[in-house]
Amino acid sequence: MTDTQELKKEKLYRLEKEKYRYFIPTVKGEEFIDLVGSNEWFITLYSAANGIGKTATAVNMLAHLFFPCGNKYFQTPLWLDWPYIKRGRIVSDPTNIQEKIIPELKKWLPEGRYTTEKKGKNYEYFWKMDTAFSFDLMTYDQETKEFESVDLGWCFLDEPCPEAIYKANISRLRMGGRMFITETPIGSNSIFLYDEIICNTNNEKGKRAYVQADVWSACKDIPGTRGQLSRQNIELMISQYSEEDKQARIFGKYQHLTGIIFKQFSRKIHVIKPFDITMENYVVWEMLDPHPRHPDAVLWVAIDRKGTIFVVDELSINVFGKFDELAQRIKNKASQFRIVKRLADPAAFNEDQHRGDSNNSLAKILSEKGLHYQKATKFRSTADRCIANALNFQELGGFMQKPPQLYFFDNCKQMIWEVERYRWDNWVGKARNKKGAKEKPVDKDDHFIENLGRCLIQKPQFREMEKENDFSDSDIPLSDPY
Repeated sequence: MTDTQELKKEKLYRLEKEKYRYFIPTVKGEEFIDLVGSNEWFITLYSAANGIGKTATAVNMLAHLFFPCGNKYFQTPLWLDWPYIKRGRIVSDPTNIQEKIIPELKKWLPEGRYTTEKKGKNYEYFWKMDTAFSFDLMTYDQETKEFESVDLGWCFLDEPCPEAIYKANISRLRMGGRMFITETPIGSNSIFLYDEIICNTNNEKGKRAYVQADVWSACKDIPGTRGQLSRQNIELMISQYSEEDKQARIFGKYQHLTGIIFKQFSRKIHVIKPFDITMENYVVWEMLDPHPRHPDAVLWVAIDRKGTIFVVDELSINVFGKFDELAQRIKNKASQFRIVKRLADPAAFNEDQHRGDSNNSLAKILSEKGLHYQKATKFRSTADRCIANALNFQELGGFMQKPPQLYFFDNCKQMIWEVERYRWDNWVGKARNKKGAKEKPVDKDDHFIENLGRCLIQKPQFREMEKENDFSDSDIPLSDPY
């Protein structure tokens, strides 16, 4: 047999018996592989739509960990030099273990280089590689105490995991290790992961990271995705989803947020670290939303020369009737900015908006203390559209084609919380089946949303700093411009 024939024979063998060598992830899958492989994150989450190859990606990560082979997509530190215990664990629900995880392992792991044992289970429970790596397969219906005792170097959680089991497995990594999670975020078990990882705004290196992917990230008819699904099949698939399931199954976003209005919002895109808002390079608008029974909400929004908008600070304060304290708290925040306009909810111009002074409006009282507000619009639907438009962005192949106009400093936690949960109202009970969808948002937990909308609806623009004091009280009328 010639050398060429030997090479062909070897390649055919590898294509059949060592498929992992030729695995090509989607662009989003590669992003997940790189995050885990960087060895910079303790926990990494891949929250993605149905059918885009999450499990295949994770299994191939393990295959390249156990048997490095030079695949160009697995050249980051963790795949080249594993520094932790070589014992690991895969956890999923019982059906996934037998019908998805085990078939994927057998498909991608190189034949003849591992052994399995059932050890009393009705499936292959313990797997051992000829490279000294080993792992067990466990299920979410097992008792939490069954996940204790053994030290692990890695843990792969497939699909939403009960919180107690998640924490039990974290404790198994006490000698050092890495956890990675793949899920389509459906069901109650996914909710705590949303708070634990997606909403973790103190996400310094060494802690948590995540990737979110919609079903179109696996579409082979879209350039730059390296997908495997046809557009036609995707459209047929998603046409069968209920409205309740679309959020998770199409967009890879959390089902408990079904009906959210600002679907464009992404913490990875829109939430940024604070930077210095200089008076020379930014103008700032201040918005006030007062309430007689809830804390007052004050928001500061900066605009740069390019028209990019940054939500830079917030204040939620409960000082009913304590007007001096309210004014001072606002001034303390505002003093760091070049304020060019102040807006307030029209209710601030009504008498007795706050207890303690029934003869004057809050706007008048604050004006006497040097804070002059202009009456803002109540055009809520238009304001919401302005926010949605400012959030829009276009990303392709991991590259930003068109950036958003609007960003949020990560210290504005209540503002971000509201944006993520702002949703359409629904009928309840029997009316839900008889009436069409409501065309208005839930009127709750939306005070900072209102403030932001009132700013954006007026199309705020940058203006150069004047020689002395840029802000003039006389520039702020108290009349309603609408």
